Amino acid sequence: MSRHGSHSRLLRFVGLLIAVTLLGPVSFAAAAEEGTFTGTWIASGTRQLQDFKEGRTVFTYQVKGHVNLKDNLGEVADFWSECSGLWDAETGSTARCVWRGLEGQKVYIVMDGQPLEEGVQITGQVVGGTGKLEGIEGAFTFTWTSIFINEDTDTLTGHTENLSGTYRIP
Repeated sequence: MSRHGSHSRLLRFVGLLIAVTLLGPVSFAAAAEEGTFTGTWIASGTRQLQDFKEGRTVFTYQVKGHVNLKDNLGEVADFWSECSGLWDAETGSTARCVWRGLEGQKVYIVMDGQPLEEGVQITGQVVGGTGKLEGIEGAFTFTWTSIFINEDTDTLTGHTENLSGTYRIP
């Protein structure tokens, strides 16, 4: 074999090696991020009383507020929250919330079964998100340190100082 043929094959091999290196499939398994978070949540809004069985108060509500975390949820420490819910004096409250980060990412929250009352520990689930928080899951608890419902204006306000939970982003 000639030296030129051997050199040509070597160049093709090196070229192929470079092409595979630059263009070939590269798979990196990104590690899931797990963590804990703590903070506060303040929300206020309105309620609408429902015509229901005498002696059994039922209302729907919508509240908006601010979630401020001491420990970030992913890379986010501040969220604007918006919740819609149903409160029943016999069965408690059910709510669905969206927490929106300042850069537009969202976290979806589900809370079921607890009364909307001061001093009651609430549990919630993180059931998904968008952007860098896509696929997030987790759980949290808090106790409303104050709940105020103005019967005349049908407004309500709640505040907590002990929001804490865990999360996992795949």
